[in-house]
Amino acid sequence: MLIVSIASVESGGPQNVEIRLRSLKQEKAIALEESDEHKILGDFTRFVENSDQSIPRIAALMGVSDAVLNMWIARTIKPTPIKLLEIEIFLEKLGPGPLRY
Repeated sequence: MLIVSIASVESGGPQNVEIRLRSLKQEKAIALEESDEHKILGDFTRFVENSDQSIPRIAALMGVSDAVLNMWIARTIKPTPIKLLEIEIFLEKLGPGPLRY
């Protein structure tokens, strides 16, 4: 988690940090292969199905609507490469345990 003071927000500092982080995410996302995508989505689907949290709660944590989350699980739409990377990071952080509030 990135914590930023009000002074740095006013100076425009965090925007530069966000842009750099997004650029690094994009580079890694581009490197993901199709097989990685299937594995990540499969792991994510199992996580959602086995979680004691609701789909709207998990969707909120992912920054998407519950409709989008349901479509990812049903494989009717694919996450963007950046969202796919965020799913991978989400799974690495939370793993098989319960979601943290």
